[in-house]
Amino acid sequence: MTTIQNHREILRELLDDIDEKIRNDLLVERQKILGFALSEATCHMLAILLLSKKLISSGFMINHRYFSSEKRAFERLGFDFEKKNEILAKMVKQEELRDKLCYGKNKERDLIEKAIRNMYALKEIIEGESSEPL
Repeated sequence: MTTIQNHREILRELLDDIDEKIRNDLLVERQKILGFALSEATCHMLAILLLSKKLISSGFMINHRYFSSEKRAFERLGFDFEKKNEILAKMVKQEELRDKLCYGKNKERDLIEKAIRNMYALKEIIEGESSEPL
């Protein structure tokens, strides 16, 4: 079972990897890896929030596919929590950006930067709502 601490450790590794790509100006060259890492990071952030609020158990896995549409996200996460609409909208957006970055031809830098901004905006919202640090 994945605990809050496990999610935090994985999230830290993902954020370190994302920051390394940004510092070394490897956004375009590593966009597929970034797409996966950004998506995975948001899932761990949401898991930390939901675990801290005791809305899910430590065995509950949040899959990025839950956010393929808003309808599916609301079906998979049928319980209420603060800023749910805003958080799920950003999760769905991250999944959309993930698919664009990870599949097909390389995309322009602005799309990669948009995915990074979305992830950090979501991080800020979740940090504001969570009793657990990210």
